[in-house]
Amino acid sequence: MTRTNKFVRMVKRPEGAPTPDIFELDEEAVRPLEDGEFLIRALYLAIDPALVSRMRDENNYTPGVQPGEVMQGNLVGEVIESRNPDVQVGELRRGNMGMQEYAIQTDPSATLVVDPDICEPRLHLSVVGTTGLTALLSLEKIGQPKAGETVLISSGGSSVGTIAAQIAKAKGCRTVAIVSTPEKAKKMIADFGYDAATHYRGRTVEDLTEALREACPDGVDVYFDNTSGDISSAVIDVFNMYARHIVIGRMAISHLADTSKDIGRRDNNALLVKRIRKQGFVVFDEASNFPAATKQLAAWVADGSLIVKEDILDGIERAPEAFFRMMDGKSDGKQLVRIARTES
Repeated sequence: MTRTNKFVRMVKRPEGAPTPDIFELDEEAVRPLEDGEFLIRALYLAIDPALVSRMRDENNYTPGVQPGEVMQGNLVGEVIESRNPDVQVGELRRGNMGMQEYAIQTDPSATLVVDPDICEPRLHLSVVGTTGLTALLSLEKIGQPKAGETVLISSGGSSVGTIAAQIAKAKGCRTVAIVSTPEKAKKMIADFGYDAATHYRGRTVEDLTEALREACPDGVDVYFDNTSGDISSAVIDVFNMYARHIVIGRMAISHLADTSKDIGRRDNNALLVKRIRKQGFVVFDEASNFPAATKQLAAWVADGSLIVKEDILDGIERAPEAFFRMMDGKSDGKQLVRIARTES
């Protein structure tokens, strides 16, 4: 049977903020497998903020995509052919296999086998995948929230932010979101149980600092930082003694031509005087903790402890649209693209 693979190619690097002309939809026949290879048919594609940094020609924690290559992206899919003795037809696997309908793989260790019995396959791309693992493991390792403390989350409406908020809330913390607009701030309180929320759009750094003083009258003990940039600059003056600052993402500086050249206030004085712990977190460093954390997250989903919201578009051709929905803050939940339902 001849199959055609539709895929999204990154044709050039962005100059500043990504624009639609960096992507191109293409297709080609799926070639026959060679010994040691296996073929995965994509079911769902995750659209993650980390994709922005993969487009840049700069030092990063994982290799990026080169112009002309299939755009990167995490998939969950089904093995439909295998000439690798360690991979069985019918397995569900997830990993960075690109924005495409079919992916030929050679290294079984580059993808993870997922258990369809613990949750729906697509949830392995969100709450039970790297999104949920990032929220849980970064809080456990760096944030270490304690009952009664205030946990502040920038990009508080993001999938990782809302999961982190719910975990912190379950630990008895007061949770506060920073989001784009007043309307979204109200939605965070209603949908995810935040104790307070404030917005950054249309505000100076100084104005946002004052808004945070109102939202966090007892200061901030844990800052779950999805944004960096000016938003994080506004947080510096509301930290408590011995606060923990978890650096998760850099969405607020994605418009820079070189995101390695950060912007914002220097924070050494605050770090020293208040003994603040500031540390970056990359979830792949915690791979040994994935099995236990995955089971815990799946259990919380099953018993209703974690609210899961998803924003799903249909078809690989809509992957660029989904990407810009995520970038513009328009996604109503984890941004996914449904690529296939079953093997035809």
